[in-house]
Amino acid sequence: MLKYITEDEYKKLLGKDSIPNDFNNLVIKASSYINYNTHGRIDKNDVPEQVKYTTCLIVDLINEENDKLSKIGNLKSQNIEGWSESYSTPEEIKTDYENKKYSTLKKNLWDVIGIDGYPLLYSGVC
Repeated sequence: MLKYITEDEYKKLLGKDSIPNDFNNLVIKASSYINYNTHGRIDKNDVPEQVKYTTCLIVDLINEENDKLSKIGNLKSQNIEGWSESYSTPEEIKTDYENKKYSTLKKNLWDVIGIDGYPLLYSGVC
């Protein structure tokens, strides 16, 4: 399975003392997500630091998303005077986190060049 980072790299890059409970699964999901969106242009034998850092951030986003999806009744907004509350649906949570993951990907990998000489996020004709 594809993994762009190890447990030690995760801790070092984010300055954390611990890893999420399901770290192995989360890293595989994050690495697959990045690989898909970069069209397989990352050298698996020499992973750039930006890719490793982005993998860490996406691991955290996937973990947050899973936590929110596992809880029933995620408060979305609240109006005190008229006392009304609204809650996020699973679809809204998934859409929100998909946007966050892609935004993180674009922000961190926009200038990284892949093994084919093209930017990782380039999706035109090669």
